Amino acid sequence: MPRTIKLHPFTILAIAVAVITMTTAANLWWLSCAVMALCLLIAGWAGHLKKLAILSGAMVLPTFLSLLLIHGLISRDQSPAIAQWGPLRVTLKGLEVALSLGLRTAVLVVVGLLCGLLIDRHQLVAAIDLSPVPPQLGYLLAASLFLLPQMAEKQRRIGEAQALRGAGTGNGLAGWFQRVRLRAVPLVLASMQDAQDRAVHLSARGFPASGANTRLRTVPDSPVQRVIRWTAAICAVLGPILIMLLSAMGGN
Repeated sequence: MPRTIKLHPFTILAIAVAVITMTTAANLWWLSCAVMALCLLIAGWAGHLKKLAILSGAMVLPTFLSLLLIHGLISRDQSPAIAQWGPLRVTLKGLEVALSLGLRTAVLVVVGLLCGLLIDRHQLVAAIDLSPVPPQLGYLLAASLFLLPQMAEKQRRIGEAQALRGAGTGNGLAGWFQRVRLRAVPLVLASMQDAQDRAVHLSARGFPASGANTRLRTVPDSPVQRVIRWTAAICAVLGPILIMLLSAMGGN
């Protein structure tokens, strides 16, 4: 069973933003690899290692291949070629650029996906609702987070109903297009009806409310976590600037 991390969602997000910005600014391959390895360890402890590996691999591998193709094979870099096959040239500089950009992208993907796996969506919505931000933002985030799972469930039900009627049961590419066509219209109509129902219910409740409300869900927080969030926010803003200044001084 996946474990839960009893941290405020804002704390996890603040630490993630600080790690991404500082790792990107440092641009050190070993630091990027260390960050990704730490993320995998945390995912393994939390019980999300397989999901994180599959999702990040599906996003990072095509990125690495495209960067390798652009900077490593068809780059117009004039440095000496390591290997050459006709118009394709592999240069050391191109490989370095592709590796640097790929690792920075991989850090962004892995850390972002880990946050998505560790943060409970209900807790995040409740934390935004309890914060001073406008309540419309919390509702917009909640609707966005739960939209895809709800649409997937609706699509599954529509497919089961059509299969019972014998519709959209063809094989091959033509059958796939037929199933998509038959499911698209009911799915769109159901989503529009759901949006209309939500608007009526929100209007009946006077959303957004102007007075104080009683929340049924509370998000645990502590002064230590608030200090961590502020420290992470400061590091996210000032850390990259300090790293670039130190790099410029070292270059001179």
